Amino acid sequence: MKKLRAFYFSGTGNTLYVTRRLCEKLRPGFDTAVFDISSEAAAAELQRADCILLAFPVYGSSPPVPMRRFLFRHAAKFKGKPVYIVATQYMFSGDGAASLGRAVEKCGGRVVGAEHFRMPNNLADCKIFRIKNGDALAPMLARTDKRIDAFAAAILAGNPKRRGFNPVSHAVGFCCQRALFRLHENRKKKLLKVDVTKCAGCGACVAKCPVHNLRLENGFAVPQGECALCYRCINLCPMRAITLVGKETRAQYKGPPA
Repeated sequence: MKKLRAFYFSGTGNTLYVTRRLCEKLRPGFDTAVFDISSEAAAAELQRADCILLAFPVYGSSPPVPMRRFLFRHAAKFKGKPVYIVATQYMFSGDGAASLGRAVEKCGGRVVGAEHFRMPNNLADCKIFRIKNGDALAPMLARTDKRIDAFAAAILAGNPKRRGFNPVSHAVGFCCQRALFRLHENRKKKLLKVDVTKCAGCGACVAKCPVHNLRLENGFAVPQGECALCYRCINLCPMRAITLVGKETRAQYKGPPA
């Protein structure tokens, strides 16, 4: 049985949810296992994999920086291997999956399937998007579960779609989102703010930041200017002291059920 190894980047659990469920559905045809791209085992498992699945949230029709770095750091391990791409999003993305997929193919991998999955909003400091938790997530997750099931069935049948790998999707993704997002991406990394009047210095955000962008200094969490834009710290801070694009965190996203 072929070894399919899934490597994910997930800020608040949405991408991990999709990755785990998809891999469960693929087990009749594959030996599957799931790894965080920051784990010590990731590089070795990538080398041993017969098939690779890359999963990540889409930011402005673009893969997050940690996933891009993971791909280019291990580019040689993708050569000649079939690769599946999973992109999660709240609203829309023209070619978020294909954006990374094209880079995979430049590294010598073969993208044989790509799909996008809608997941709940985690932008806890953005007033225009509502935060939902618990039972309120059920309708969206039910629709996403059906899409996961369909993608898994297509993979097992040997005919998965390559969502976003067409000129129209490329144009929509690039012109409507990615061009502007990439132009300001480095500036956005420095936008994370900690309100020292609220920060309790508990270190929860420091311990959980996937890119080590936060440090405790003089009893307060201090951003280092390399935010991954994943919203993990904003949603877990017990004092709601952290913001990125907004001025206040009113409600926090607790993630999908495990």
